[in-house]
Amino acid sequence: MLDHLDDLASDFSVFHRIGDITVLDGPTFLRFAWRMPAYEGVMRVRATAAREEDGGAGSMPQMAPGRHEEINPGTPAALRADPAFAGLFSYGSPGGESCPRASASPPRS
Repeated sequence: MLDHLDDLASDFSVFHRIGDITVLDGPTFLRFAWRMPAYEGVMRVRATAAREEDGGAGSMPQMAPGRHEEINPGTPAALRADPAFAGLFSYGSPGGESCPRASASPPRS
């Protein structure tokens, strides 16, 4: 995907009216990028060419109809709750310390 950032930026501007893809958070960017081959843009052309090079092996993602409810929204709570992402993400505070739990006492002044 990194080889095609300019192509993705172009398709994002056309299909989602997003002029600067760098303003998107990671989960949103990936969610949109994953779907780009479904639209009639440059990423569809790239995906088709990649499939043809691989002999039709289908190396590019395909959207499965009716399975959209299984997509993780990418929020910290959803990522922590999803077994597929267990242990992949950690969330810290700006000072580099672990995020305090809801039951922790407030920071001292």
